[in-house]
Amino acid sequence: MPEHSSMECFIRPLRPADRQAVRDICAATAWLGEPGSGHIPDSWIWAEFWTRYFTDRAPQNSWSLCDCVDRRVVGYLMGTDDASRFDHYMPFLIPGIVLRAIRKRLLRRVDTKAAVLAMLKSIASGEMSIPPAIARKYPATMHIDILAEARGRRYGAKLYELFVQRMLSLGVTGIHAQTLSVNKPITRFCGNAGFTLACSKTIGAFKHVESEPIEIFTWTKLLG
Repeated sequence: MPEHSSMECFIRPLRPADRQAVRDICAATAWLGEPGSGHIPDSWIWAEFWTRYFTDRAPQNSWSLCDCVDRRVVGYLMGTDDASRFDHYMPFLIPGIVLRAIRKRLLRRVDTKAAVLAMLKSIASGEMSIPPAIARKYPATMHIDILAEARGRRYGAKLYELFVQRMLSLGVTGIHAQTLSVNKPITRFCGNAGFTLACSKTIGAFKHVESEPIEIFTWTKLLG
């Protein structure tokens, strides 16, 4: 991951026209900020899971990071003031994901079958859901993805600051964030942003590609 970039960017609210660019960025940064080849079964499924709620259902607390020269989207922050709405939306994605898996014959291929089944099981079981007590006290959440070419100029921090200000204006009491134990840069970001590690648990969504157990960390921060 580059530490410095000469790219100059600006931030604006997410637009409907950004949908495909957002999905492409989600796929391009799927695993530890890089393409998820070998870790995710299908880039469409990955983008569907992580972005569709925000682009199609509730875009009002999301922003796009754009290149000042050609105006293309090179990053984003997607957030919500109430993560329970995102969780309730997830089951509605399962039929589309299953249909995609059938059309692409993902369940017939050795290299993708385990990944697809693990992802569907993860969605259905809610293994990445946060404890109810944390959800009530820290209802807001967000995730940030930025292409490598635009990293290193604190754009992630600027996006986060915009999100915090929006949550404060809405009277939100706290924010939570979730990271994977293998993603060290995002773990550092949460620490630097003043989050506290509230809990962690081992998940099975990626056991098909990682020999070591992967934990999901839940971070929290009070606002106001």
